Amino acid sequence: MSGVNLNFVATSNYCRGEVFINRGNKEENKEIFDYFYAMKDKIEEDFGGQLEWERMDDNVTSRIKKQLDGVSYFEESDWNKMNEFLIDVSVRMEKAFKESIKKLNNYWKNK
Repeated sequence: MSGVNLNFVATSNYCRGEVFINRGNKEENKEIFDYFYAMKDKIEEDFGGQLEWERMDDNVTSRIKKQLDGVSYFEESDWNKMNEFLIDVSVRMEKAFKESIKKLNNYWKNK
């Protein structure tokens, strides 16, 4: 769905996988976040664990993430751990959000 992306981030302090919501319109973004949040229990059950839900009311964007702290992109010794984490999170997030994004996309097309 346009504006609802699965992103992966690696920094000097952490790596994370996230569903990043940015359709360019704050109200739409918050509506989409709230849609997902209403299914939080089911999404987290399908994911197999808790996620961090960041509506970020003062920002245009919102995100839902799983983060691994204490690793660095600049430390080669962390790369395997980061890769394993990001691959695992990507598979689990795709499973957890696939159906709700399909439903949301159909709703948005008919809106």
